[in-house]
Amino acid sequence: MEKYFKTEQGELVNIVEHTLDQIEKWPNLRIRIGTDSQNYSGITRYVTTIVYRYGNRGAHYIFYREDIPRIKNEWIRLYDEGLRTIAAADMLQSEIPVAIEALEFDYNDNKKTLSSQLVQTFKSWGGFTAAFKSGEMLACKAADHICRR
Repeated sequence: MEKYFKTEQGELVNIVEHTLDQIEKWPNLRIRIGTDSQNYSGITRYVTTIVYRYGNRGAHYIFYREDIPRIKNEWIRLYDEGLRTIAAADMLQSEIPVAIEALEFDYNDNKKTLSSQLVQTFKSWGGFTAAFKSGEMLACKAADHICRR
């Protein structure tokens, strides 16, 4: 994963510098990170987002989009979403001691779904707080939005 993400306006930003700027402007900032993926004909598109939430005053996000050869195995594609979310969090925290409110995993707690098998795997990975579909999903919704456009 690259250290440079794009803003909603398409500007390339360094995630560390951008996060430091956001923290300086908004000391009570909450950060959430999530990834979504979609398969399209011959590709799998992954989008990882970092959402900066300003209390009740709104939020903005930056994202990293990557198209790779199609992953046909759904379990592997979903597992890779989780790994990409963790990689973004680790990259950010390796540079600055920033508090991340939650890592979001686009997995369903409902036992009837394939993604439910991954909930336990990512529930407490690396000491991060995890959020799943049954909770608030800011970063995954943003990633889904970018993935589909």
